[in-house]
Parts: sequence; C-alpha cells; structure tokens
Amino acid sequence: MSLPSTRRMYRRISAEYPGCYLAFHSVRHAVVRDISLNGFRVEGQSTLPCDTIVKIQLCLPNGEGTVDIDKAVVRWRTEREFGVQIVSISNEADLRLARHVEHRLQQTAFDLAC
Repeated sequence: MSLPSTRRMYRRISAEYPGCYLAFHSVRHAVVRDISLNGFRVEGQSTLPCDTIVKIQLCLPNGEGTVDIDKAVVRWRTEREFGVQIVSISNEADLRLARHVEHRLQQTAFDLAC
C-alpha cells in the first residue's frame, strides 16, 4: 500500500541567500534555500531538533533588504540542514517576501519562454 501524495501549498524558488537564525539564545549564520511563503530550507554548521522555535533573518539580494521571520518551527532535519515552517511574520515582512518570490517566479517563467 502506498502512502498518499501531498502537494505543497506554495511554490518554492531555488536560492542561496545569506541569513542567520536565533535559537537557544545563540545567533548562528546560515544559508537559506528553497524559499516559499510558508517556509524554507536552512543550512548551518549545526542542525536543530524538530519542533524547535527559531527567529530567522533572510538577506534578499540586490539591495532588497532583509526579511525577519518572528517565529518559525523546525519541521525536519538532516546533519547540516533543517526545514522551517513560518508561524509568525509581520505584514511588512510577509509582503516583502511575497513580492520577492513573485518576481523570481515571473523571472524564471520569462527565462524559460525565451
């Protein structure tokens, strides 16, 4: 018997943006990948246990500024990576993230059409 397939609610963009996360009163540098409006993949020098609550700051390219995630929860982990789901984000940060993801998706679609 096969397990039912689930589809992600949000499209992801492939990226490698610098960032950092705060967990257990310690700030750690990271690379943020596979960005969506619901969460992302984070690579750091160490991983975090599942269900850990973190704050994340993501640095957008080309002078677009940063996106501060007030609260995210670790949903999965490997040796050096973990996936987070966004739980709490300000309206301003949410809008900045949404505009960035939309722009990148449009850019990718344009590149594929050419």
